[in-house]
Amino acid sequence: MRHLARFDLNLLRIFDAIFAKGGVSAAARHLNLSQPAISHALARLRTQFDDPLFVRQGNRLAPTSAARAIAGPVREALRGLDAALDAATAFDPAHTTREFRIGVRLSGEMPRFSSLVAGVRAEAPHVALASVTFRRRELVTMLANGDLDLALDVALPADDRLCRHYLGAEPLVVVARKGHPRVEGAIDLDTYLALDHIVATARPYGPGIEDMALDRMGLARRVAVRCQHAITAWQIVAASDMLFALPKSHAAVLDAMWPMQLVDLPLPVEPGGSYLYWHQAAQADPGLGWLRGIIVEELGKPA
Repeated sequence: MRHLARFDLNLLRIFDAIFAKGGVSAAARHLNLSQPAISHALARLRTQFDDPLFVRQGNRLAPTSAARAIAGPVREALRGLDAALDAATAFDPAHTTREFRIGVRLSGEMPRFSSLVAGVRAEAPHVALASVTFRRRELVTMLANGDLDLALDVALPADDRLCRHYLGAEPLVVVARKGHPRVEGAIDLDTYLALDHIVATARPYGPGIEDMALDRMGLARRVAVRCQHAITAWQIVAASDMLFALPKSHAAVLDAMWPMQLVDLPLPVEPGGSYLYWHQAAQADPGLGWLRGIIVEELGKPA
């Protein structure tokens, strides 16, 4: 049995950094410590746990089964300590160096995460932000063990362990290249159905909300390309006569960099709602409370 009184809690912070960053050098940069200091701490950790904890695999340090077993509890314990210290000293965005990990689905990273960074850094120039992808079935676990602090997603089934805040909904727009022979400022349903389409989603299969709306009308479109990210779809649209639909704010971010035609979707589609999620255990965390406020201000609207 390992006694906490004889355990250096700083070692847990170093363990967490090595686990998250996958190497001694990256952990040293993250913690602003020297590489020899991290290596020495890792040696002490291995002695304390009587396990290698991390083994070399290519250019990374891969966690052993023992390291994977303790990683979640260690992250949760560190988060609890951070919250306790914040509560005791009052959270100060201007001086905090805390890292916040935000779960973002791949298709939503550009419009959501990129617009959030500026708002956060305006008040907290020394924080670190990490965008982390996640599987929906693992969301509660990742929030509970500290792999995520917050998450952005669509409406998910109710869970007593999760808190959520509605950020709002927005319409889809259709993207077509400039100079498209059949799209000039608007598109009708017949033209929409006659052209090929692109879908950007992390899901390997399944209909989009446009397909479900068309199915209710007894209609169907042809999806010619399925990719994983809106940027890829945008590039394909730029070099073809295919169409791509995405939320209006997503399109505005991309259109500012690579101008296209943005036209109204010619079929009735209920706008999808967006939510901010966090674990109920983090409800009183002042740092996360501050960050939630920034997210609501930047990405949504007050409840």
